Amino acid sequence: MLKLLSFLSPLLAAATGCGDCTPVNLTPDERAWISMYRPGQQLTFRSNRGSTNRMTVEPLKEFHDNQNCNVLESGRFQPIRSTLALTSATNYGGEQSPSFSLYLYKTTPDRPAQFNWNFAGLILKGSDLKTGKPYNAITQPLTLANGRSFPNAQLLRDGQNAMYMRGSQIRAAYWDQKAGLLRYELANGEVFDLQ
Repeated sequence: MLKLLSFLSPLLAAATGCGDCTPVNLTPDERAWISMYRPGQQLTFRSNRGSTNRMTVEPLKEFHDNQNCNVLESGRFQPIRSTLALTSATNYGGEQSPSFSLYLYKTTPDRPAQFNWNFAGLILKGSDLKTGKPYNAITQPLTLANGRSFPNAQLLRDGQNAMYMRGSQIRAAYWDQKAGLLRYELANGEVFDLQ
C-alpha cells in the first residue's frame, strides 16, 4: 500500500496542477523605476504661484500571483506585481485616484515588466511587450525651477500620450527613472516642481 501511495503521489500532484513554481523578479533596470524612495520619505513641491504641496512615500507593495502554484491553470511562474505610491497632502484626483502611483507587472523572467502610471487620475496605461518601455512614452529634457536638469524625463500629458479620469486636476507629469516624480501640472496652469 505504501508503495502504491508513493507511486500515485506525483501523479495526483500533476493532475491537480500542483508543482514547483518560479517566482518572477524585476530586473535591476525595471526595479530602478520604483526604488528611488524610502517609505515615509517626504517630498516637497513648490508651484509657479507660490503654493507648496508635500507628498509622502508609501511602503512599496509587492506580491506574487499564482501563490498556490497551479501549474495547469496559471503556468509555472509566479508573476510579480509592484506598486509605488506617493500620497499627496492635496488630493488632485478625488476619491477614485488620490495618489500618484507607478505599477509594474511582470509575468515571466524573459518578458519586460509592463508599466501602468496613475498620477491622481492622469493615466498612461500599458507598455510595449517587446521593449517594456511605456506606450507612447515621450522622453523630454526637463529643467526644474531650481536649475536641476533631467535629460531623459518621461512626460505624460493629457491628449498627447495620456488621459485623465473625471475629477482629476492633473494634466501633465514628469517622471525620471532615477529621481522619480519631478513635476506635475494642473488644469488651471499651476505647475509644481520638486524642491
